Amino acid sequence: MDEIYLVEIRLAKTHWKCRETIQSLAGFFNVLDQMERHPHVTLFGPFTLNEGLRAEEILDRIERCAAPYDILPFTIGNWEKREGLRGGVVACSVFPSDALRQVTRAIAGALLPGTVSYNHWDSQLDKKWFHVTVANWLDPQKAAAIYAALTAHTGENAVGNPAEPGTTPCIVSRLAALLWHRAPAQIPASASPLLLDEAGLRITVMCGPVIFAEYDLLQKRWVRGAELHDPAAWQRTVAAYRKYAGFELAGPAPPHTGDIFLISDLHLGHTNIIRYCSRPFLSDDVAEMDRVLIQNWNYTIAPADPVYYLGDLRYGKNALPAPQYREQLNGTITFIAGNHDDNRLETVPSKTFEYGNYRFLLVHDPAEAPGTFDGWVIHGHHHNNDLRRYPFVNFEKKQINVSAEVLGYTPVGIQELVQIIRERESSGNHEPILLRYPYIK
Repeated sequence: MDEIYLVEIRLAKTHWKCRETIQSLAGFFNVLDQMERHPHVTLFGPFTLNEGLRAEEILDRIERCAAPYDILPFTIGNWEKREGLRGGVVACSVFPSDALRQVTRAIAGALLPGTVSYNHWDSQLDKKWFHVTVANWLDPQKAAAIYAALTAHTGENAVGNPAEPGTTPCIVSRLAALLWHRAPAQIPASASPLLLDEAGLRITVMCGPVIFAEYDLLQKRWVRGAELHDPAAWQRTVAAYRKYAGFELAGPAPPHTGDIFLISDLHLGHTNIIRYCSRPFLSDDVAEMDRVLIQNWNYTIAPADPVYYLGDLRYGKNALPAPQYREQLNGTITFIAGNHDDNRLETVPSKTFEYGNYRFLLVHDPAEAPGTFDGWVIHGHHHNNDLRRYPFVNFEKKQINVSAEVLGYTPVGIQELVQIIRERESSGNHEPILLRYPYIK
């Protein structure tokens, strides 16, 4: 039998969160046998090689296509359903960057000659479906029912629009519940669509169920053999990504006279936050996370700079006491109380101030802001787990999320926030800004 190859991008920092979501949904809908066990985005294939074409030549062709790119950014979005090669597919949509589209097109152009692809999108790139599979090989009716239950649960369809008339959440949830003998209220929280930023760091070439090789985009080389499963090698890849994306600063930032800095939810010492919030660190290396977060803080903030910290400095049984972390941080810090803070820090429940003719209320959880406040609410608490409702800047609700993940793990100055508000007021563009870091294009 001919060997089957596949070119894909395996998820990096979002891998754990997406896998947990897939497992939860597959268990609930009783499709564990059809679930995707290794979340990824397919670039080309599955395919076989024509006679005379060697696998090593495939790697050479892919490298020539991939070498001009350092990372391949994309966003994981809403639920989708399609008909696949062997039945229905339920998936998370992927919104690709120009870089991801371009490298996919280049790889298809390089591999189509000399291979037989079993994926019709490889020859119809304008219709290419970028996605992360939840479950495939499904009976079409079951796939449709799962999709209806997922979209009804959130009140959205595949492109984020309101559910169609006549398919109200309660009706579809009840129909879906009858299929799986569950009450509508039991549909898990994981049914909410993911909205996560991700970046391809390696291009993986599969041969059957085994990884044949991976091309490391930042290091410009193939990873093979034992190194494929070496945590130290993956740490080097992730560290290079942090530096490239600006998540790990290389040196002190220029001073900003008169600025006031803000950030929240560092969760120093909290190992599980790496997985829960898809932080760009190895899942068991909390010491590396703490080192980078503290270094970014001190590279940004001078010893005399005013800082408002909006809650949850540290968390977890292995975390140091809060005062020991405080001693490592520059700045004159006012601590806003978070839900995980204790009495070892002097905190205040909230703070209001004016800057640049704007009024700001600082509070950890935006739900605690009084409805009568008509200025801008700056908050944390939600991390990057609900970017639809709590993006970096929500212009309609006048809310700013300064959770560490949303800021790119570096404090933000009030001067930058005021500039963003003024520019959008002048342009009349009230679309939300999901994340502070703008490298996804």
